[in-house]
Amino acid sequence: MTEIKICGLTRPEDVDLACALGAAYLGFNFSALSPRRVTLDTARALARATRSGVARVGVFVHESTEEIGAAVEAAGLDLVQIHRPLSAQDLHRSPLPVIAVVGVSSNGADAAPPELLARCRAVLCDTARSSRSGGTGAVFDWRILDGKTWPVPLILAGGLGPDNVAEGIARVHPSAVDVASGVESSPGIKDENKMRLFFEAVREADASSSSPGGRGAA
Repeated sequence: MTEIKICGLTRPEDVDLACALGAAYLGFNFSALSPRRVTLDTARALARATRSGVARVGVFVHESTEEIGAAVEAAGLDLVQIHRPLSAQDLHRSPLPVIAVVGVSSNGADAAPPELLARCRAVLCDTARSSRSGGTGAVFDWRILDGKTWPVPLILAGGLGPDNVAEGIARVHPSAVDVASGVESSPGIKDENKMRLFFEAVREADASSSSPGGRGAA
């Protein structure tokens, strides 16, 4: 089954809905560059709304080790998602397992060396300009990932929504999909109907792939 990460959450009621619908990951954005940035106090409220078994992911771009540590403590984070060129120092200093972000453009996928990626929990592929700002909701050409392999699970991001997530799953075969603006009415404000449609589209894509003749068939 393709896991779902709902990112850019700013309201407890949206956290509760994401959990109820079956999200595996919740993304809280701490980047100063993001219109979905949450304060430490807001992060605490979001953490309290999170149901057991759902992983909390902190999204960071230029934040310092100290700022990341404060967010980890406030929100009880489980994973750290780093939207900058990954370094060995990032991995050494991170208090939690890391999701590495790979920027994808017409020039290819700008990934860290495999030996660094192998030390991460997952790799998240996003549009190149999104990968350095915490996300802009733009789609990249999924064909660029054809034939690429990763040492850890792949999360597909970048402009996904209810209308195209099934196509992304069929094309890329990710372990998980990540959505923010594709299920919003405005930045940080999730739309209940869009969220429900997104989860339905992912489940239908999974069911199609496992049916006779689907990509999961023997």
